[in-house]
Amino acid sequence: MMYFRNFGKNDRATFEGREVSNILPVIDRRSKEVTHYQCSVVQAGGDIELRKFRADEIPHLIENELLVIDHDYYGAARQQDRALYGKQELTGATAAQRERIDLVMYRNRLMDRYRDTGMKLTRKGVDEFRHLMAADYENYQARKHYGTKKANASQKLNRLPCADTLLNTHRKYRKTDGNPNAFLAPLAVPIDDDLQANADFCFVMERLGAYACATKPSKKKIIGLLIEEIEKVNAYRKSIGHSVLIRIYSQRTYERRIDQYLDPFEVCMQREGLAKAQKKFGTFEPGRKATTIGEIVIIDAWQFHIAVLDTTREEWNRMTEEERAKVKRVRPWATVAEDGASRAIVGCSFSKTPCEAASLETLRMMFMDKTYMFRDIGINDSSWNFACPVQEIVNDNGSEFGQQPFGGALFSMGTRLLSSTQMNSPAGVSHLRGAMERFFWTSDQKWARYLPGYTAQNPQARNDRKFLSEACITLDELQTLYIAFIAEYHKTPHRGLKHRTPAVVWEELTQSAEFDLTQLPSPGQLREACGFYAEAKVGEAGLRFAGAVYSNEVIRNQRKARLIDRIAAPGETLEIKVDPYDLGSISVVANGELISVRCLDPKMAGKSLREWEMEKRLEREQAKAEELSQKGARDEAANLWRDLANSVVRTADIGFFGYTKAEVERAAKELDFGKGHHEKPFIGRDEYQDPIVDGGFETGGIDQFTEEGENLQADIPTSMDRLRSSARNRKRKTRKGGE
Repeated sequence: MMYFRNFGKNDRATFEGREVSNILPVIDRRSKEVTHYQCSVVQAGGDIELRKFRADEIPHLIENELLVIDHDYYGAARQQDRALYGKQELTGATAAQRERIDLVMYRNRLMDRYRDTGMKLTRKGVDEFRHLMAADYENYQARKHYGTKKANASQKLNRLPCADTLLNTHRKYRKTDGNPNAFLAPLAVPIDDDLQANADFCFVMERLGAYACATKPSKKKIIGLLIEEIEKVNAYRKSIGHSVLIRIYSQRTYERRIDQYLDPFEVCMQREGLAKAQKKFGTFEPGRKATTIGEIVIIDAWQFHIAVLDTTREEWNRMTEEERAKVKRVRPWATVAEDGASRAIVGCSFSKTPCEAASLETLRMMFMDKTYMFRDIGINDSSWNFACPVQEIVNDNGSEFGQQPFGGALFSMGTRLLSSTQMNSPAGVSHLRGAMERFFWTSDQKWARYLPGYTAQNPQARNDRKFLSEACITLDELQTLYIAFIAEYHKTPHRGLKHRTPAVVWEELTQSAEFDLTQLPSPGQLREACGFYAEAKVGEAGLRFAGAVYSNEVIRNQRKARLIDRIAAPGETLEIKVDPYDLGSISVVANGELISVRCLDPKMAGKSLREWEMEKRLEREQAKAEELSQKGARDEAANLWRDLANSVVRTADIGFFGYTKAEVERAAKELDFGKGHHEKPFIGRDEYQDPIVDGGFETGGIDQFTEEGENLQADIPTSMDRLRSSARNRKRKTRKGGE
């Protein structure tokens, strides 16, 4: 079989990653068949190694990717692709050009090789080593084209150029760091007058665009720099024979081009600032309007322009001066929801940083009565019963809302569960949420600036106020102050409501037929959308969470169900979901679904977790106070019966006995009897002493014993005698009686 029959000039072959410059078939003279293929493999230093392979070895080499044939490697399309990735090779060269440049590169490598052996880069030095280089040069061509190790007279070979040509090409080779493209003649590209004129115009306008700069350079300076660059470009074009030059106009012409072609908004923004550009080129639109309560609710987060103490007032009062000096000054955040129709605040949550938990809490507050927050701080003439079904929620893509679509989805999922539509707008574009931004501006101008620690929006608006030294408000006090400001805001005339108050507009809109409280989400929906996950165990009474007991038929049947049918195995906890603003029911997570479980105490309906914990704390404190009030009478009765019992014991001459010291010590020793067999100490072979050979035991002599025997003493009765068996004494008495 004949291989490499269709191997063309644009194809490339590599053997073991090294390029094969030529492949020649070796034909048997007798059979006239191809028996071998001789490959000229280019080595790392540029020399060529002749490799001969049998014809039946070629499929094996190709199959194992030792010999790789890359078709159309030197095609124009693939050369252009490699040029885009910065490959240092001949780009756009033909086969003849590649052959010519390959010889040039080999001559330069020969110059480097003989230079390392002592050849000087002069005419005389090159002529001294010329016969050696000529032999290598011709042998290289013979191996590459004819497959012979040495050149002969029958081969058509290129001769080595003169010394001047070698020196010039080598100088160019070293200057370009061995780039073969330096020896490739550039392609002659015709000059398109229209295209060149457009390129020159873009060149001029790019330089004139420097006028839009924050340093506010003058037009005269920009035009002067432009004319200098044009003169340099024209001088370069003349030097290379370029006939088309850039025309230089008058200064007034360039000034008109600046006014006509540069973007006025960009120029104003770069030179004067964003606020100036918005004021000059911006337009005003009232935006979307809502006519019913809950049609549009805007929610956003705002960082207070106040530095506060990162602690509570109760903790601050218990601190020493050293501890107070270590307290940080922070700027908390408020996540606020505003109704678009009445401009009333329907939800507010506080946090140290923007977080999804704060946004979920604000979402939950939209559907509940918040008047208790006013009562807790002492406001009795205002109510905050602003709850409504929400049709659309407008928010940005900040971190407190999950950074949609790449962050968490709890807020978006909660919005969908509450049958609302979410409009997610970009963060930082304030006019998309103009009503909300207006409320934050009002909070800054009519509330924050009158408090100690005011930081303002920027240092220029702060004037001479030192907010770090002024900071004296704690976190809990800041929340109280802001809730009081919300109560004031509801009773303050609003310019967007034609100088009517938000509270009056809310009261009026709630009387319309479009407002329907029956459309509010159910407690189960609120718990699923805004609740948090916790754990609980199934007991005899039911599920117990925060001291409250929850049960229904499903929970009661769990104790008698088969293990495979139970939600959780015995001893394991159940995952539940709790609404912190309504402990009347909880939801149990079972097989991916939520099962609602009611509380046994009906008073827990509508009670928040904070109120329940406060009630329990008050009950504990009340019980402790009652215990202290009854302590005197309790101690009196206890002392009376103890004294009476002691007197009866003394009169009866008896007492309460325990173990003696000897019994305790004996029991302690018995704990270790027969233990420690595995803890024998290690004794080396040289350390062991045989007791029979080496002795080591003292034995008594015969003279130590007398014929009279030992003087044995009778046993002395001890406390252990009461534990001894009396069977032996009874046996002796029986024998004596029988005799």
